Amino acid sequence: MIYILVLSLFLRLIYFGQSLWLDESIEALALMGRQGPLLSYALADYQPPLYHLIGYVTTHLFGFSEIVLRLPSLLAGLLTVYFVIKIGELVASKKVGMIAGLLASTSPLLIYYSGEGRTYAVTTFLVTASFYYFLQLLKERSAKSSILYTIFTVLFIWTNYLFWFALLAQGIYVLRKKRYDILLCQIAAALTLLAWLPSFIASLGIGKYTLSLSSAWGTVVGGLEWKSLPLTWVKFSIGRISFDNNLLYTVIMLTVLTIHFLILRRVDWKKYGVLLWWLIPPVILGLLTAWILPIYSYFRVLFVLPAYTLLLAHGLATFKHKSMLNMVLLGNIIFLMISWATPRFRHEDWRSAAKLLLADPSATIAMPSHEQNAGLLYYGVEENRIFEPSRQPIVGDKVYYVRYAEELFDGGRLGQANFATSGYTITSQHYYPGIQVDIYENSH
Repeated sequence: MIYILVLSLFLRLIYFGQSLWLDESIEALALMGRQGPLLSYALADYQPPLYHLIGYVTTHLFGFSEIVLRLPSLLAGLLTVYFVIKIGELVASKKVGMIAGLLASTSPLLIYYSGEGRTYAVTTFLVTASFYYFLQLLKERSAKSSILYTIFTVLFIWTNYLFWFALLAQGIYVLRKKRYDILLCQIAAALTLLAWLPSFIASLGIGKYTLSLSSAWGTVVGGLEWKSLPLTWVKFSIGRISFDNNLLYTVIMLTVLTIHFLILRRVDWKKYGVLLWWLIPPVILGLLTAWILPIYSYFRVLFVLPAYTLLLAHGLATFKHKSMLNMVLLGNIIFLMISWATPRFRHEDWRSAAKLLLADPSATIAMPSHEQNAGLLYYGVEENRIFEPSRQPIVGDKVYYVRYAEELFDGGRLGQANFATSGYTITSQHYYPGIQVDIYENSH
């Protein structure tokens, strides 16, 4: 096991120190106290507040660098691999556990979110640990397992609302099995959420208001589309990469689909069907909820990926030779290398953009929305330098226009039109992953 964990750490440290992207920067500013009192910010957030509290402890002990902000996710990613191995050993055998560990340690998507300072890796670990003790209880009643199961269940439902569907799936399963002792643990965990209910209702109101301001925002944050389900499987399999050539993309995904089908058809579903309760209900319930609220995205159901990994491990363990396992692992490594070698698949590079802006302190800065400036603020750009050209008069002889999410906040390109009518022309452009900076100068 130790070798797998070392491999997991090594793969997760590559590009670990890259720039924070927007949402990470917002979290960083909140932890610094620049979004108001942290408790008030956490209670107003869309998610339950536990992750903010974890970040508060970490950053106030070790500082606010990119590495420290992502440290909880890194540790959670390693612990996820550990519990995946333990579940494989518990449900099947040591061989299945080792195969599952190798798949989890090289999973492009699990690696990506182990390097992001947001809740998804932490909650995936907590759900995985909860399922481990859940499966232990199904196998053998134990006071220790009951306590640990309740603790991890409380923790995961206090980090993300979509993970409540995992608890619901567990509840339905134990009702079918008439394991009322486990049901009592689940009820006890769920009752703790009553303290957060008023904040949850307020968050729903904020979300609906935000959606009313920009209908396109709903699609970005998790609106339901026909491709939502297949996209989830694609990202689970190859990570966040894509291919511009549609034919190549199709061939690659059909190849991966064929390989996974050949592996999964060898799984003893009657014996390992309990893992389907971890995998399927949360995804289906998330998709159904997205008809009403835009909450579904593949990364929000990252916590079911360990279940899919375990099912693949069960199927791979039935092959006499390691060729199929080697093929899957080689695919993971290739997809990882593509993501590492391609800048557009990395985090938004606010660090480089801010460096450009800080080098010219006399110039003003424009953005489609002033609300999206957290990345610049984290890296030291002064807030009073930033304005919205679609709503405010343009000032200064030289303006850096940071074109970020322009299609969402200035779909009519009013800002660009204002530059033109005010006598400004583009003199140069700079491109960074996820960000474009146009430099305008007054031609009069």
